[in-house]
Amino acid sequence: MEPQPKIDETDIKILKALLRDARSSFADIAKDCNISITAIAQRYKKMKQTGIITGTTLITNTKNAKHQHSLSVDIKAESGFETAIIEAIKKLPRVLNCYKVIGKYDIHAAIRVESLEQIDQIKNAIKKEKGVLNIEITTSIDELYFFPENLLQEPTEDVNNG
Repeated sequence: MEPQPKIDETDIKILKALLRDARSSFADIAKDCNISITAIAQRYKKMKQTGIITGTTLITNTKNAKHQHSLSVDIKAESGFETAIIEAIKKLPRVLNCYKVIGKYDIHAAIRVESLEQIDQIKNAIKKEKGVLNIEITTSIDELYFFPENLLQEPTEDVNNG
């Protein structure tokens, strides 16, 4: 098992800034962290190399988006069929994510839809997959938000890289 990469308070500030706006400039982040732009660039590069930062994601403003409903789809699956079910769900249109979970259900997916009819279509498509035992769907009428200020990451080491 690989050791967890070490991060400190400054790394967390960088991560929170990037979560709020992935296009934040290193200059603005450096000013907020009170260190040089070069130090921010080095820390960013190190976090990419160690896998703390793996990429960026586009989150659209759903108020103006065509797809107005977010579905939360929870599936109880027969043992051994989870991977095949996940792969089938990923092929459905407008799937935001789909992964294994532990708890009452075995698989969770988030899907965007335009209408109530599409909810039935998605439910029926998933029901047809071999190994699906039960499906529970919940829909959101509000926007999805992510709150970078509530990042659940603590410094792993008191490091001074800046």
